[in-house]
Amino acid sequence: MIPNKWKAATEVKVVCALMLGLGLAYVGMAVILMFAPYSSARTFLLPGTSVVLGGLVVAGLVLRMSSARFAGFVVSFLFALLHALSMLAAELFWVKIVSGLLFAGYIYAAVLLNSMPVKRHLLGATNDA
Repeated sequence: MIPNKWKAATEVKVVCALMLGLGLAYVGMAVILMFAPYSSARTFLLPGTSVVLGGLVVAGLVLRMSSARFAGFVVSFLFALLHALSMLAAELFWVKIVSGLLFAGYIYAAVLLNSMPVKRHLLGATNDA
């Protein structure tokens, strides 16, 4: 038996993929940084938090909770700021590149959260909103 597909706009699916994918990319960067000298398990604290908070936003979007949009704004801007500062403070060039890409991804997710298809998905908004 084939399960029903999730019927949502492409923008909503892209936001969900970004929220989880960016957190997992951050975890991947932390895994690589674990091979550095003097690293500890605390390296995974912020990447793990980004995956958990991104997963909560995705769950809210899938369940059509209107508060998920505002939580998505908070998570996006919080981690975009974190990656912008990390991009400025990092010593390794590849960490700067990865942080810049993650920064751009979180900003793009925030822009998509403010798009009309996401508003229609969550609030049932019309074109007038």
